[in-house]
Amino acid sequence: MITTTDEGKGLVRVCWADIRNRVAKVEPNFAEIVDRLNPGKLYPLYLAYYPYGAVDADTKSSLFPDMNDGYYRVTDANVPKEILTHLGYSKNNTPLGMVLDKQIESYIDLKNEKITIPWLIYTPGKIFPFTRILSKKSDRIYSSNGLLSSTAGARSTFMLPSIGCATHHSNLTRDFNIQALPPKSLYDHWHVFKEIANSKIINADWRCCVLYFSDIWINKIHTDKAWSDLKQYLHEMAWYQFEYEINRVQYDMIFSIIQMKRNLKPNPYLTDTAKHLFVTAIGAAPGYIPALDESAMPLSIIQKTFTDSYGLKKYFPTIMQPSHFTFEKDKLPVYYSLQHPSTHVFSPKSRAVSSTLVEMRELERIMRIFIEELSKNDGMCSDTVIRKVATNLKLSYFHNKIDHHKIIRPSNEIAKYDSRFAYSCDKQKNTEAIFAADAPFVRGCISINVND
Repeated sequence: MITTTDEGKGLVRVCWADIRNRVAKVEPNFAEIVDRLNPGKLYPLYLAYYPYGAVDADTKSSLFPDMNDGYYRVTDANVPKEILTHLGYSKNNTPLGMVLDKQIESYIDLKNEKITIPWLIYTPGKIFPFTRILSKKSDRIYSSNGLLSSTAGARSTFMLPSIGCATHHSNLTRDFNIQALPPKSLYDHWHVFKEIANSKIINADWRCCVLYFSDIWINKIHTDKAWSDLKQYLHEMAWYQFEYEINRVQYDMIFSIIQMKRNLKPNPYLTDTAKHLFVTAIGAAPGYIPALDESAMPLSIIQKTFTDSYGLKKYFPTIMQPSHFTFEKDKLPVYYSLQHPSTHVFSPKSRAVSSTLVEMRELERIMRIFIEELSKNDGMCSDTVIRKVATNLKLSYFHNKIDHHKIIRPSNEIAKYDSRFAYSCDKQKNTEAIFAADAPFVRGCISINVND
C-alpha cells in the first residue's frame, strides 16, 4: 500500500530532502524555515495522489490512496502498521497536510437540498487543518465533526448550460460507460464529471498531490523550542486564514446596527445573502468563476467530452468552479447566484411568493445601504478591510428577464465584459456556439468586483 518510488499515484513515503524543491516552489517561506531544521530520514513525510473527485476526507476521517485506486482509513483493520504509527494521530480527523499540486475543495454537502456549499479552496502551498493540530491541549474541543468533507479538485462545480437531456446523455453511457443518471440539478453535474475524468476509456492522468506530515513533526512543533519558528509560522497562517471568522461576531453586530439605524427590515434570507456578498468580496468565502485551466479539474477532457460525445453544440461548454476572490490583485470578478445559494449562514426564505427579479432589486437596495454606511470615514469599520472593500465594491446584477426599473441588467451582457464565459479548450469545433444566457445560474446572478 506504500511505496518509496514516486510514480504519481498512491501513497509515497519521502523525506524532506526528497520533497524540499517541490515545497519551495509553492511555499518558499515554509521551505526556508524547515531547511534550518534540516529534518532527516527519521522525519517521514507522505505524498498522497488523488484522482479527480476522490474524497480525501469525509465527515469521519481522512482517506489514503493505495496503489490500486482504492482507499483506506487509519481505523481500518488492514491499515499498514507504518501508517498507523506515523499518521495514526489523525484517526478522528485529518493529518497536517500541504497541497503541492492542483486543488482541494472543503465543502458542506446538503444532500437533501441538493447543493454543496464551498467552504475553502486549498491551492498549492496551502496548509490544513489548523484547528485540531494547533489548538491548545484542552478538554474543550470547538471544531466540529460530521460537517465538512473535502475532495480532490472542485466538488461544487457545474456546467453552465443544461446537460440533463436523456438522449444526449445516452451518448456518454455508450462512449464512456457512464453510470450516473442524466443530472436533474447543478448538484448532480459533478457525479458525471467525476465518471468522465476517471473513465478507463479516457485514462486521464489528473492527480491532486497532498503532502502529509507524520506525528514526529507534530510532536516537535508542540514540544521542541528549536521548532518554534515553524510553530509560529503555522499559527500566523492559521490566524490569516480565519481572521474574518474571528471577528465575525463584531461584523454581524455592525450589520444589525445598520439595519436598526436605517429602519431596514428585509427578508432575513436576503440579509444573509447581502452579508455573504461582503464575505465573498474580501475572499473569506469562495464565489464562482468560469474554469480556464486544469487546476480544479481535468477541464479539457470534460469540455471535449460534452462537445464531442454528449453533443453540446448550441452553447459554450462553460464550467463554473468555486474560487476565492483577492480584491487587492484580481482584475476579474467572482459570481454569486440566488438560484444556487451558497451562504455559510442562511435563514429560510420567506413563504411569501416573490420572483427572483423582485428579490434581486431588494438585494440591490440592501447592498446599497450597507455600502453607504460601511464606507463612512467615521463609521465603526473606518479602519478595517470591510470599509476598504465597501468603498471600492463594484456589483452588477443580472437576470434573463427584462427589468423595467433598469436596476437588473440582461444576463446576456455577462459574456460581453467577461470573456471567460466564452472559453472552450477546443473552440474551433463549436465556432457557432453562444453564451448560455438562459442558464439557471445567471438568472439571478451577481458579479463581485472592485473598481480599478
